[in-house]
This record gives sequence, C-alpha cells and structure tokens, in this order.
Amino acid sequence: MAGKEIREIRCCMIKRGRLCIYLASSEKGAARVGLALDNGPDCPDYFKKIFPDAILIEDKKSNYYMIEAVDAALAGRDVSSRLKLDVNHTPFQIKVWKGIVRIPPGKTMTYGEVAAMAGCPGGARAIGQVMHRNPLPLIFPCHRVVAANGLGGFSGGLELKRYLLNREQV
Repeated sequence: MAGKEIREIRCCMIKRGRLCIYLASSEKGAARVGLALDNGPDCPDYFKKIFPDAILIEDKKSNYYMIEAVDAALAGRDVSSRLKLDVNHTPFQIKVWKGIVRIPPGKTMTYGEVAAMAGCPGGARAIGQVMHRNPLPLIFPCHRVVAANGLGGFSGGLELKRYLLNREQV
C-alpha cells in the first residue's frame, strides 16, 4: 500500500524595513508569502500551521527567485505572470488576483470596484473572501483593496495594511 507523499517546503524569512517577509516554495513553485511587522517567529515555526504535514527546510538559496519577485513587487512591478505557483485556487480567484495586480502602487480600489472589474457586480463580499485567502500578498497586492468606508480587513492586521499603504504613500 502506497503511503501519503510528504511534501517538502523550502522557506526563508527576509527583512525589508519593518517588514518580516516569510517565503515558502515547493519544487512546483511559490507556495506562500507571509507578512509580519517588526519581529516574528523563525521561518519553520511560521509555516508549521500552514503546512502541517510538510517537511519544512529553511533554505534561502532555493527561494532566491521569490526574494527577487517580492523585491520587484515592493518596487511596484508586477511579477505575477512570471512566477510559477504552487497554490490551490479557483478560476475566480485567479481572475481577481490578476485584476488587482493592475492597481498601481499608491492607489486603492474598493472591494466593490474590484468585484465589478472581475465581472461580479455586487460581489464585494466575495472579493473580500478572495483577498482574505490570498496566499501571496505583495505578489497579488491585496492590501490595495479597501472597503468603501475605510480600510476594510487584512489577514495580517490593520496595522500591517496601513504600513503597506503608507509605504506606497496612499
């Protein structure tokens, strides 16, 4: 009887200003970007709950392409189409993620505006769920999507969302 295949995840953490950026990849591609402000746990500890059945290996060299992609994204360049991905997604999520990469740094769109752009008018809540489940923030800049009457939510917390927007001078 064949056993369950154990997934190997290579991870690292980089600092950019106050940002702790956690990167995880597999042999298939980019698997996750995590964000924290100032300080956070070490890399394997950060990813234990996200990849509970995986072998976590701290390996900056294997994630160099992700480091370059994140640095490009922080500089305002869209790298999403050049990055191989290893994430679970629906066609709708991909459509929305491809849409939000067109929001320029320093600008925001509301959940409702993104919903209309994605062909789902009135689907602001659906867009909020897609943003909440975004496994690659910065690559797909969900922090640029805000509520009609304020910041809205952010999986990393509102302080982190404010930091990212202020960094882009929104």
